[in-house]
Amino acid sequence: MGYDRSYSREEIHQMLYLSERRLRPTAPVAKAHTGHAISQHTEQRDDPFDRRHIRQDSTFASRKDLVLAVEEALHANAGQAELATLNSHGVDSCKIAFQLSATQGRIRADVVLNPMAKVGKKQVPAQGPAQYLRNVPVNSVVLIIDKLAPPESWAPLHFQTAFPKDVDH
Repeated sequence: MGYDRSYSREEIHQMLYLSERRLRPTAPVAKAHTGHAISQHTEQRDDPFDRRHIRQDSTFASRKDLVLAVEEALHANAGQAELATLNSHGVDSCKIAFQLSATQGRIRADVVLNPMAKVGKKQVPAQGPAQYLRNVPVNSVVLIIDKLAPPESWAPLHFQTAFPKDVDH
């Protein structure tokens, strides 16, 4: 059995929960960031306006939306192909960028659109109010996943992050 297998919804939820605040296992300790799929990309985030340097900052409307999006991305052919790369020696992480189809329209996000100005070739935060959109449909999701334990163990993956990428607004 490899990393490219079917994960139960409960196992996905537990992996997300256990990854929260855990240092990224594939990074040197001095440079490792903590896992933050729940605390930064769901309704549990304290302040949705705290990242003004990003043009569009999206959070899943609920933890359930996060789990359903991750489940679809992991079990899709593209997700399974990316997870299969973790079976190789020397490959410790993968990125899954996935266009939702089965759950499209059912998974929701809250979106902050920050004002930006172009200075040279770079986008920088501009003055003015941010636009806040609630409960918009999510079209795609991005996952960054690391190996944590042998593939046959329960919950062998570390989710560094999982966030809504393309949303309707």
